[in-house]
Amino acid sequence: MHKYLIVSFTLILSLLGCTNSKDHNISSKFISIQGHVKFPEPIEKFGLTLSKIDAQNNLKEVIKIPLDQNNNYKVKLATDSVSFYKLDVYKTNAITFYADDEDLTMNLRGIDTAKMPIKNPPYIFIKGGPKNNVLNTVNYSIYQNYQEMIAIGQVQYEASISDSDAWKEHASGLWDPLYDKFDDQIKNIIQTYIDYPTVVKAIELLSWKRDRKLIFDSYSILAEKYPELEFIQNKEQDLKRKIENELKMSIGNTAPNFTFPNINNKNISLESFRGKYVLIDFWASWCGPCREESPNVKRLYQLYKKRLELVSVSIDTDIDAWKKAIEEDKMEGTLLIAQDSKKIQKDYVFSGIPFMVLLDENGKIVAKNLRGESLENKLKEIFNN
Repeated sequence: MHKYLIVSFTLILSLLGCTNSKDHNISSKFISIQGHVKFPEPIEKFGLTLSKIDAQNNLKEVIKIPLDQNNNYKVKLATDSVSFYKLDVYKTNAITFYADDEDLTMNLRGIDTAKMPIKNPPYIFIKGGPKNNVLNTVNYSIYQNYQEMIAIGQVQYEASISDSDAWKEHASGLWDPLYDKFDDQIKNIIQTYIDYPTVVKAIELLSWKRDRKLIFDSYSILAEKYPELEFIQNKEQDLKRKIENELKMSIGNTAPNFTFPNINNKNISLESFRGKYVLIDFWASWCGPCREESPNVKRLYQLYKKRLELVSVSIDTDIDAWKKAIEEDKMEGTLLIAQDSKKIQKDYVFSGIPFMVLLDENGKIVAKNLRGESLENKLKEIFNN
C-alpha cells in the first residue's frame, strides 16, 4: 500500500511541475528527494508536509509525503521552475531546501522521543550538491549559535542565584560577543558563496539597518548573475520598500491607516479614533508572550481609557481561535482581525509579536515596540503630567 502511495504521489508532483512550467509542456526536469525518519509519528497526525516557497516568501502546500514500511520516503519533484521548498516534519521542526538540479537526501530524527519535549530542533544535513551545501553552512551556523545561547542562558541563571556580583557581571557580558561572532560567520558565508543563488538565505539574516550597503551590494551581484530567478530579482526591491516603510514609521509621522472587521464583522478604520490617544496592539491567539502581556495591557487601558483607545489587531488566520482567545483573556477595547496580515506587517515594519504602537490624538506615532514596563512608563509620562 505504501509503495503504491509513493508512486501515486510522485505522479501528482510531476503533474504539478508540468502545470507550473512556463510553456505548459511536459516537464523535462526532475530531482529526487529521499531519506529516512528515525522516529516516525505513530498515527501520522501531521506527517511530512512539502510546501513551495514563492518569490514573495509565501508558503503553498504541495503534498504530504508517506513513509514506506521501513520508514523511508522518496518523491520525484518537477523543477522546471526552480524554487525553495520547506519540508515540515510532524510540526516539530522543518528544513528548507533548494530544488533545482541536485538530487537530495535528508534523514530526519522525527518526533521528539523524550518524556519532556525540549524546544531545541536538531540540525538536518541536506546531502545533494553545492547549492544546498550553502544552506547547510547557514543552518549549521544558526544551530551552533542557538546551542551557545542555551549555554549562556544556563550560565546566566546560575549566576543570578549566586552571591557573586562578579559572576553576574561576567554572565551579562556574554551576549554581545556571541551576537558579533554569529554576524561575522554570516558575513563570511556571504563572501564565500556569493556566486550561489542560495546565499540569499544568509543575506536575509543580516540587519538591514546596520548592514544596508553589504545587503544591497550582495543582491546586486546576484541579480546580475541570475536575471531569470524572480525571488532574487525581488530582493532589492523588497529591501527598498522596507526602508521606505521604516521611514514612514518614524516617530512623529502619521501611522498607516487600516480597516479591519471587528468581532461582529463590522469594518472599523484606524482613522475613526482621531481625537484620542490610540494604543495599537498586534497579537495572535497562538502567541504565548502576547497572551502573557494581555492582562497588563487591559489593566493599563482601564486606568487611562478616558483618553486612550485600545485597538487590538490579531494576525490570526483561524477566526474561531481568535474569538476563543478573546473570551478566555476577557479582552477589552476594539478587537479587530487583520484580513491581510502580511501587508500590515510590512506597513508597520514588524515580524515578531506582541508589537505595540502608541499614537497621539492626530494619529501621529509617539512610541513603538512598547511592552511591559516600557509601556507603563510611557503612558504614565503622557497621562500623569
